[in-house]
Amino acid sequence: MTIVENADLGLADGRMAEQERDGWYELATRVLGRLPSGGDSAVQTAVADLQAAAPAVAVGTFAESTGVGSPEWSQAQADLGDACETLGTPLTIAPFTGG
Repeated sequence: MTIVENADLGLADGRMAEQERDGWYELATRVLGRLPSGGDSAVQTAVADLQAAAPAVAVGTFAESTGVGSPEWSQAQADLGDACETLGTPLTIAPFTGG
C-alpha cells in the first residue's frame, strides 16, 4: 500500500509520469505476491483477494494493467484494513514522497 500511495502522490504532484507510476505499481504487485495468503483468516483472505485483483507482474515483462486501483482492489484493500483493525493492528502506510 505504501508503494502505491507514494506512486500516486508522485504522479499527482507531477514528479513522475504515468509510465513510472505503472512501474511502481508492478513492483507493488511483486511484493504483494510474496505475502502468504493460503490460510482461512480474514487477513489471508483479503491478501488473496488483493493478489487476485492485481496479480504479480514478472520482472522484465510489460503489463498494460496491474489491477491496482480497480474496484476489486479497493474492496480487498478495505477488507484488509477491516481485518487488521479487528485484530487490533490497524493497517498503516508510510507516505514519504513530496518533501
